[in-house]
Amino acid sequence: MSLKVELLAESFGFVLSQKEAFAKTFYSNLFSAYPQTRLLFKNTDMKQQEASLVAALGVVISSLKKADHDQLAAVLQTLGQRHEGYGVTREQYWMVGNVLLQTFSEFFGNRWTAELNDAWTDAYQAVVGLMQPIAEPSGA
Repeated sequence: MSLKVELLAESFGFVLSQKEAFAKTFYSNLFSAYPQTRLLFKNTDMKQQEASLVAALGVVISSLKKADHDQLAAVLQTLGQRHEGYGVTREQYWMVGNVLLQTFSEFFGNRWTAELNDAWTDAYQAVVGLMQPIAEPSGA
């Protein structure tokens, strides 16, 4: 799978310009669509979690731009191990992917194209593949 790094980076720049609202909307959408995921965050400072979401996306984009795939793989494998410790299931990765795309779509409005959707879907599947190497590709 060949990721469209420039398209991802450009679109992430748009997200960064409204990162707090994006992260809040993402978690609101996640808890609304999949209320069972709320339990994973019961002891979590959501402000910090929202910042962590945007930071994680930023690390992915930055590493892709630098073509630093080894560092990205190491970071994502560590992140995957942490999520495994939290009890995150493969199904929940699929839920997050769906909500991430939904949130992008909401923020981009009519600028959200099939090409952007495909680029972010491919990127998310690659990320999940590195976080959970034994998992089947997500349904995002």
